[in-house]
Amino acid sequence: MIGGPTSIHAPDVFEGVADARLGDPAWVDNWTIGRGLRFELIETSTRRVVICQDEVAAEELRAFEAPDGFAHALAGAAVADQAFFSRSPGAEQDGPVEVVELGGRRFAFIARPVSIETRPSGAVDMVINKHHSMLYRAGRTLDVLDLGDGTVATPAWAAPDPSGCVSDEMLDDGRRLHRVRLTDDLLTTIPDPARVIVLDGAFGFHGPVDRTVVERVSEEIPR
Repeated sequence: MIGGPTSIHAPDVFEGVADARLGDPAWVDNWTIGRGLRFELIETSTRRVVICQDEVAAEELRAFEAPDGFAHALAGAAVADQAFFSRSPGAEQDGPVEVVELGGRRFAFIARPVSIETRPSGAVDMVINKHHSMLYRAGRTLDVLDLGDGTVATPAWAAPDPSGCVSDEMLDDGRRLHRVRLTDDLLTTIPDPARVIVLDGAFGFHGPVDRTVVERVSEEIPR
């Protein structure tokens, strides 16, 4: 499989790693395993977003040239311990995602942007078609974005070299950050279409998730 002999998505490595509470472990291209650096490309003609599910080193990312018809869309370290895309956008039912091989790497079609808005604070709010579930392990400390309407957005990714840390100064009125420590595993499923909020160009959150889903398995701690 494209991605090299140590690819987490090689069947002999992947077996027994994926948490079946999120989805079918047999659909290996649907999974993001671990919190390493990943990157996404966007197909300029269709707005299809594809992700390289294998971790990459920063120097590998810098050296990767997007093929004709594609552009770099996102690079960041995943925050969830595991994540699962139940289908590609537009698919009629759950199943293995569509895949494509680009520049010697294997990519999965996992999202398509619908709209983008820049808010007064500078935060970027996006509506994106995707079918996405996450697992954050018990014991983790997370910054969760309260959207002010009874829902939250959980952390999705952080830029490889952020210039600072996520802070309330990045937020619009009605939104605030909560720092929580997980007392049990947190499993979340993002509705389609999803809301994705990017703060300071470096910290991504996605939701909405009912606030009680997080509250049931966490305790709030000072930031």
